[in-house]
Amino acid sequence: LSAMKLPFFLPLSLSALVMSPPAAAKPNIVFIMADDQAPWALGASGYAQAKTPNMDRIAQEGARFPNAFTPTPVCSPARASVMTSRYGSELGITDYINPKVDAGVGLDAGIVTWPRLLQQAGYATALFGKWHLGDTDAQHPTRRGYDTFMGFRGGGTPPKDPVLEKNGVSAKREGFIVDIVADEAIAWLRQRDPAKPFAVSIHFREPHAAHLPVRDEDWAKFKDLDPTIPNPDYPGLDTERVKKVTREYLAAVAAVDRNLGHLLDALDALKFTENTIVIYTSDHGYN
Repeated sequence: LSAMKLPFFLPLSLSALVMSPPAAAKPNIVFIMADDQAPWALGASGYAQAKTPNMDRIAQEGARFPNAFTPTPVCSPARASVMTSRYGSELGITDYINPKVDAGVGLDAGIVTWPRLLQQAGYATALFGKWHLGDTDAQHPTRRGYDTFMGFRGGGTPPKDPVLEKNGVSAKREGFIVDIVADEAIAWLRQRDPAKPFAVSIHFREPHAAHLPVRDEDWAKFKDLDPTIPNPDYPGLDTERVKKVTREYLAAVAAVDRNLGHLLDALDALKFTENTIVIYTSDHGYN
């Protein structure tokens, strides 16, 4: 079951938070979702070899949910459940959506999503990063409750120099996608309509494989690490390969954490912190 656990989770009955009449009383929501981050892959779990001071800050200043589970340990159905609070099997999404063989599969327009509920309640909504709930125009995030979308609709993209969609136009962007997604989200926070509460989803592609490349500052923390692994004597285990992949994986987690720090700093600088709920989770985890 540990393969299905998540680092953090908050039940998605978020619509209950928006019922107070004055807009000023409605809390802002920053919903951050990593891709394939295991529940052990952060310092707050007790795993000292992970370098995640900003994830740990959220755990220390808020609430951590160590007994939370993803309903399906596969990308698309897990994300469908996050969006709707329903099982993927109810939605016709039971596996990774592959556009080459799953044409037309995605989140149906008639399904209630929490961004749509908040949008209807007067929130400014935006999604930055990964969607993976249908890549047709009819399944576009802006037709599922988001006013703004910047990212990629499919299941994967390279860590560096990705092709991303912004304002309906797809183009290659220079740099690491983990940084681009965070920077775009921060820019949106700075430019948003101050008269509206906001709900922004930030869906990082990391630490999904491929884990490398990452920025030098992220890799430097792990390039010489001899990581502890739980079962080094397991028959036939390629211990050196496991250690290599663990180093790369932790570097990708650190890249997310670094950008999480930028996001938290932006909330502080913009004086949103006192009236903003920050949620950090993952679609599903590893081993």
